[in-house]
Amino acid sequence: MKRGYLIQILVLIVAFFSLSANRHAENLLINPGFEKVDPVGWSTYGDSTYDTDTYRNDKQSGKAWVFDYGDGLFEQFVNVIPGTQYQASVYMLNKTADPIKDGAKAWIQIEWFTSDNAIIGDAVKSPLLDGPTDTWKLFSTPAAIAPSNAAKAKVKLVMEAPDKKKNTDGSCYFDDATFGVVPLK
Repeated sequence: MKRGYLIQILVLIVAFFSLSANRHAENLLINPGFEKVDPVGWSTYGDSTYDTDTYRNDKQSGKAWVFDYGDGLFEQFVNVIPGTQYQASVYMLNKTADPIKDGAKAWIQIEWFTSDNAIIGDAVKSPLLDGPTDTWKLFSTPAAIAPSNAAKAKVKLVMEAPDKKKNTDGSCYFDDATFGVVPLK
């Protein structure tokens, strides 16, 4: 009788730890903390670089900035399974010393692509960072289901100046990005 109870307790313990482990989705991004410099993971475009002066964890972050003439962004392709739900997030920081202004903003987004690199539908975007936070703040996209013809997703960290003729400027730091499966409810 005691042996039966012991086996039941062990089964419950194993089940509990299995469920706990599955609550944290695997991060599918390479180099999510910007610790390794190109070509590992992120592609950079426009005004963006790796920064060793400001970071949330470890020793580096991604930094993008805008001026009158351009935007900055980081992007990374990730293979996906059609019909599976995903979500992306990143910590962002804008300092009062170099504020985002005149309509500039930053966000994270997911774009879906076919195996032939054709974009599918509209981007899934997080809320916008449009002014100083002076602290790291988490921004997440809504959970989104990969379309039936999707083969990959592009996760983009964007810093944009909406009007290239205005005196738009400012910078944004990105750190600890995630992209992973979110269980369907």
